[in-house]
Amino acid sequence: MKVKVTGFVHLHVHTEYSLLEATCRLEELIQKAKSFGMNSLAITDKGRIDGAIRFYELARKYGLHPVIGCEIKVNDAGESLILLAATNSGYARIVKWLNNGFSPPPPFPGDVIALSGGRNGSIYRLLARGEMDLAEEQAREYAKCFGEGNFYLEAQDHGLADERMIMERTVKLSQKTEIPLVATHDAHYLVSEDASLLQMLQNNPQTQQTAARPFYFPSPQEMEEKFCGLPAALANTGIIARRCQVRLDPGCYRLPQFPVPESWNEEAYLKHLCLEGLHRRFALQALSDGEQQKVMERMEQELAVIFARGLASYFLIVWDMVKFARQSKIPVGPGRGSAAGSLVVYLLGVTEVNPLVHELSFERFLSPDRADLPDIDLDVCQVRRPEILQYIKDKYGAGRVVHIGVLNTFGTRGAIREAGKYLKLPEEHIDLLAKLLPPFTGQGGIRHCLEKLPELRKLPVRQEPYQSLFHYAQRMEGLPRNHSAHPSGILIGHEELAGVIPLQHRPNGALMTSFNKEDIQALGLLKIDLLGLRNLSVINGAFQTIRNLTGREIEVKDIPLDDPDTFRTMEKGDTLGCFQLESMGIRSLMRRLKPQNLEDLTALLALYRPGAWQEGIVETYLRRRHGQEKSSFLLPELEEILSRTYGLILYQEQVMQIAHVLAGYSMGEADSLRRVLAKKSAAGLARHRQRFVRGAMARGRSQEEAAAVFDFLARFAGYSFNKAHSVSYAYISYWTVYLKTHYPKEYMAALLSLEGGYYDKRVYFRETVKMGIPLLVPDVNGSGFGFLPEKEGIRIGMDAIKGSGPEAVASLLCSRQKDGHFTSFQELVKRMKAYGVKRPVLQGWIAAGACDSLGDNRRQMIFSLNSLQNSLFAGESLDTIEDFSASEKRRKEKLLLGFSLVQPPSHKWRQFLKRYQIAPIDTLCEGQKNKRVRICGAIIHSRRHPTGNGEYVLFLVLQDHSGMVEVSLYPKTYKACLYELNPQGIIVEGILHSEDKNLHIVAEKIKAMGG
Repeated sequence: MKVKVTGFVHLHVHTEYSLLEATCRLEELIQKAKSFGMNSLAITDKGRIDGAIRFYELARKYGLHPVIGCEIKVNDAGESLILLAATNSGYARIVKWLNNGFSPPPPFPGDVIALSGGRNGSIYRLLARGEMDLAEEQAREYAKCFGEGNFYLEAQDHGLADERMIMERTVKLSQKTEIPLVATHDAHYLVSEDASLLQMLQNNPQTQQTAARPFYFPSPQEMEEKFCGLPAALANTGIIARRCQVRLDPGCYRLPQFPVPESWNEEAYLKHLCLEGLHRRFALQALSDGEQQKVMERMEQELAVIFARGLASYFLIVWDMVKFARQSKIPVGPGRGSAAGSLVVYLLGVTEVNPLVHELSFERFLSPDRADLPDIDLDVCQVRRPEILQYIKDKYGAGRVVHIGVLNTFGTRGAIREAGKYLKLPEEHIDLLAKLLPPFTGQGGIRHCLEKLPELRKLPVRQEPYQSLFHYAQRMEGLPRNHSAHPSGILIGHEELAGVIPLQHRPNGALMTSFNKEDIQALGLLKIDLLGLRNLSVINGAFQTIRNLTGREIEVKDIPLDDPDTFRTMEKGDTLGCFQLESMGIRSLMRRLKPQNLEDLTALLALYRPGAWQEGIVETYLRRRHGQEKSSFLLPELEEILSRTYGLILYQEQVMQIAHVLAGYSMGEADSLRRVLAKKSAAGLARHRQRFVRGAMARGRSQEEAAAVFDFLARFAGYSFNKAHSVSYAYISYWTVYLKTHYPKEYMAALLSLEGGYYDKRVYFRETVKMGIPLLVPDVNGSGFGFLPEKEGIRIGMDAIKGSGPEAVASLLCSRQKDGHFTSFQELVKRMKAYGVKRPVLQGWIAAGACDSLGDNRRQMIFSLNSLQNSLFAGESLDTIEDFSASEKRRKEKLLLGFSLVQPPSHKWRQFLKRYQIAPIDTLCEGQKNKRVRICGAIIHSRRHPTGNGEYVLFLVLQDHSGMVEVSLYPKTYKACLYELNPQGIIVEGILHSEDKNLHIVAEKIKAMGG
């Protein structure tokens, strides 16, 4: 049915970006406007312009003319105006007002069009009170402020009791002042039924009456009926919309200028630095003429693309950041993402991965056929990342360096919690239900869970309160709730950013934009990902400890990349605590793959992806690697490209090479093909199929051969991985395994201190002990902050004790430095009292064993502490007071440290294992393969994996006092045992499976511990 086109335009609309004050989802709003036959639409979020970029792009996608504006507060009484950007200058002015506060501007020629603000405007409120003279004065003031023809009085009719009278007064005011009218409707939700959703979002009894009002999104026909007596007010909506011609297309990059030395320009200076790097990175004299030419040509080709794209300043800015970090001895990663494929980036010292050695593609990083800015992402030491940020702010100005925002939405869990709170359901019930759900974001997650998850299938979802709970939660799911800072994204502006993008202050006072990284990219602004990587901090911490204990200086460049012992550690799968190599799944794959060099490790990281498993790529790779299956190639040209990966496409760079060699694609075109293959766009695939076949045939291949290769690419290329990223992270993985192998005590101490692992800290406590490194109790005379290696083992830090805050630990260290070690418990109490350390802290130190070296037993010290602080206990003898039992010590240590240092299992525990015939995990072996076993332990990790028929397999990692093992629950067992899955402990009975020494249990029965 053809939709009638209307001239009316909505100019007062609040969207989801008004954050809990409206529920209009942008795309649904635009689709609704389109279904009404509208050709233009405005959004005017309250105090925000955060949705402007996404709205602009969506509106153009659907063929609507976008009008960008906002509702801005103009005084402390909360009164507001609607401001619409007529030009790009007007848009910038609105952004500046939002950032710095509204101030009446001098007359200017129509960059901004203002509406009176409706019910929240001062004129409306004055008219409601009958203060006509003041309303006229205010209206004339606004008209003068914004200029003739740039200020309009809003006429609104929401069907509320007082509005007819106020509209009559507004019409009279318009006639008297000759300020034109415009018909608007204050829309906060698409349909009237969503008023209750807004009420729930606000969850405030004071807002319930407001939320119940009909602030929906009416059709143009309804507006024309309401305002049939005011045709000019209707016509003015279209006139205003046509005047608003903001263009947010960047057109060019808006990059900051890098301050180059005098007499240099940016391009010349960048080339100069590259030539310096060329001599530093390569022993040119040792290279043949052909090798030298290859390196020089690659550098010149890359620089030509960089210069043509106007990006020299970008590369210099990143070079300068990394230079500062390295000079300050702040650890920087070897590379991240596709930037490691650039020789220029390598020559600048930004990355440590030689792209020529690893056959990496520059065009995967920066293509002349791709308009968007490239990403040079940096991993740096998490602990010292703030120093780099401060350096950037000092260099470019605090007003030009801001954190990029993230719009947080209600996910499955958050929506359930919020809906449960609104329905006043018991908090413990809602918490239990929310924890059953996976942390999906966006819409559709709750519906999927209701349909597929065994945990929810048994719930009476059609009965109250569950029916209302899931109904409200699904409506809320995906709506924005607040902004936070991106963990790594920062923006460096070409000018003060207060007039360019919306800004707000983070809790720590730093500036943040509420635009996300996609918005920043669309505007052509410079975004840099500066990620604080904890593993780099762990590596650096291990180096510092090695230096302190042995006096040996060691850096990553000193680590040999061909160490046999390191690869033996990988082959055994003993990589718990090592970067990217921790999960049971990847350790199992590593034992089967048996990496022998960095190239194998790179392949391992690329293989461990869901798609590669689902398509059978992993199993085929392993069979071919171990000689159980012959590698095959569709054409001889593919052998050189795919021989190292046994005829399989593992890397995106291989896809590009195939297109380049076989079909004559430029590398830039090949990158475009790669992106189409990943997205599986039907139109794009059809276009590239023709291009690929035509190019291959021109190089002597038949149509059938070319089509077969393209089909091969179409099937497997989507599962390929960025080799540049995989190589970069393989380096970090290797370094961590090397340190764990050769400096186990120092590495594990750093890992525990910085909590740098994938699992809970308790897992690493057990791993440390399993490695033969004793964990030593905290000691008031030996411990400080963090875990410290000693000759006998690793000493637990005082800050690891629950309730022992940094102030108390700092006081202890200060006292020790000033007055020496403590010789008695009484001395400790006296000296700590002087520093204001409270009794509960001292009790925690005693119970955790930190005072054991002072002579008395733990119960005696508790009694002594009471007597020292309470005269009622004075005079009683300590000699007759016996110490806590082993089980009491174990319980208190678990409470305060998270685990017990009383290592041998208690008599009661041994009796339990014997009675129920439970095997310690470390006794499981290949000799028990396909036999029934029974184990018990705590669930330290779990993940669901969908099956082909829409059900789920549940994988658990179980840990007891001796080790860890993976347990699989197939759908039937999962459904039958799901209410026995107590995270604190379960008994599992099942069949032990083994493949290449990788043990796992397929569960048949599960019982909750204590049940």
